[in-house]
Amino acid sequence: MITLDYIIKEFGCTPEVAEQAMQGFNNYLAWESDNNIVVVSQEIELTSKEYGFGGCIDAVGYNSKSERLILDWKTGGVYVDSLLQVAAYKQLWDENCPDEPITGGCHICRFSKDHADFSHHFFNDLSDAWEQFKLFRQAFDLDKRLKKRI
Repeated sequence: MITLDYIIKEFGCTPEVAEQAMQGFNNYLAWESDNNIVVVSQEIELTSKEYGFGGCIDAVGYNSKSERLILDWKTGGVYVDSLLQVAAYKQLWDENCPDEPITGGCHICRFSKDHADFSHHFFNDLSDAWEQFKLFRQAFDLDKRLKKRI
């Protein structure tokens, strides 16, 4: 069990910050329990041979319907880039684990840095974010080629 003393000692923070961290984590645990989410793996590093990129998925779990899902933790805001990131994570997982596809969508869980706030964003279909990610990936390769010409 994580205690305030552990957080203070491990992370060298003030009791006030430790208390906020603990409250944010407890808010997440309540959401996880209320939604019957079970995390089965964390910090999963994968690469895509097909698209030439890699990433580290924060967590993969299951919901009450036994659907596999991706969980991504954020301490800042949730932006369009966040959608591109989790869409890319889904691609990484599905490419590397084709017999165990993500069927329960992608969940972005935001923990506020300044308060004990917790918010959840669910995305069942991020195909448009995946399309944009592929365009950015293509632009990255083109940029590298152009830089070689200078």
